Amino acid sequence: MSRAVPPFLIPEADVITAHPWLLHQDNGTVALPPFLPDWDYNTDLHLTREVRVDTVRARRDASLPADAPLLLVVEWTAVAAQTSDRACRLPLPPDGGVTLAVDIHGALLGGALILTTRLVLGQDVPTSDPFLAQRAGDVLYEDVSRTELQGSAGRLPTYVVNFAEAGFDPDARWHVELPTSLAEPAAAAVRLYLNGTDDEVVNAAKKAAAPTPVQQRILAWMETDLAGHLVESALRSEWRETLHDYSDEVDSIGASFAVLLTILFPHESPAALAALRDSDPGRFRSRLQGALKRMRAHRDDHAVPPAV
Repeated sequence: MSRAVPPFLIPEADVITAHPWLLHQDNGTVALPPFLPDWDYNTDLHLTREVRVDTVRARRDASLPADAPLLLVVEWTAVAAQTSDRACRLPLPPDGGVTLAVDIHGALLGGALILTTRLVLGQDVPTSDPFLAQRAGDVLYEDVSRTELQGSAGRLPTYVVNFAEAGFDPDARWHVELPTSLAEPAAAAVRLYLNGTDDEVVNAAKKAAAPTPVQQRILAWMETDLAGHLVESALRSEWRETLHDYSDEVDSIGASFAVLLTILFPHESPAALAALRDSDPGRFRSRLQGALKRMRAHRDDHAVPPAV
């Protein structure tokens, strides 16, 4: 639980009984674990949680009127995809018991899921006391839950298809579809298709959270190829000079491209990278290989061990 220190009175933590988040799956319901190794972008999440608030004590502890409206609000944040939204906003009934429900499309997620549950003031409560909550949305309680969705390695929306039927080369191992606009949502702008007849590639993707040494090499090969596609796309002549225009649109693929180039090549502009690629493609590719190796080493040094 994370509780900031607000400039007004808040209830004691024990006025709220918040049960763990439950993950609803086809084969039953389980407590939401801190790590979901088999999640992918095709998997939507349906979560519920039972919460009970001692509304009388909550209002008394915060010196609020007995009829001050209280709400429970849940917000979710997908760390890697840089997306967030409000999942639910429910008024508290007289007995203070509610079931919170969160439904999130898998295509919007990535990296880690953060669920924030807040007890807030439902509307303005006029008061002359500056140390009392009085504005709608003032936070009286906050609870934060974090679940790693895929370990330290991020994934794109990934689909296993029959390449012959999909119109791809039937002997290719994977296929990458790139965005057509920098304004497209980052969570769905790039799609990775795996050849369903290639068991090695499909199994490596399924076990990306804990791959074997052979699967690690396949994933590294795939990541290098994918990064090359993304960097080449970001350096397109009509895009590279406008990436900075999307810095405030954090959900866009334009912002993600800018972040990727900054991580891989922190001291070089897109124009300089494009000039190197055009004048010496071989040196550019070797620079990209080195940048990817450094990025993987940094990522592995800061990886959080899965808790399963």
